[in-house]
Amino acid sequence: MDAYSMQYQVRWADIDANRHVNYAAYIEAATELRYRYFADQKLPPEVFEKLAIGPTYTSLEVKFLREVRLGETITITFHMAGLSEQGIRWKIRHELFKSNGKKAVTIVLEGTFLDLNTRQPVIPPPNILSAFQHAPRTPDFEVMSERRWI
Repeated sequence: MDAYSMQYQVRWADIDANRHVNYAAYIEAATELRYRYFADQKLPPEVFEKLAIGPTYTSLEVKFLREVRLGETITITFHMAGLSEQGIRWKIRHELFKSNGKKAVTIVLEGTFLDLNTRQPVIPPPNILSAFQHAPRTPDFEVMSERRWI
């Protein structure tokens, strides 16, 4: 499957004092893309709420390669970069491209699923695991260890 993606137009609220996009705006736009992907997989936020689990970051890495400014339209992509066998650990890579096709930002998230009652990592149910397993993958996709969480 090709990358799951969306267009995003940089708004006034996204701009920082240096007149380029504030890092938090990139992270929020990437979050919106993930929610859209899961909603398309019939997993809107209400499903996660009903199951009392939620995806939680364990690490976040952002690489800034080029400036993006007010009014520019960027394309944000979503790929699975890693997943453990049972799905308790995952890695997602977002790449943000300027309209000229040049990569501006890369965001890599690692995470787990958190039981919202016990506040402990949990193995996701089959429908959520399936959405992760069938998401577009990076060429360097890795099968992640589960030792850290089980």
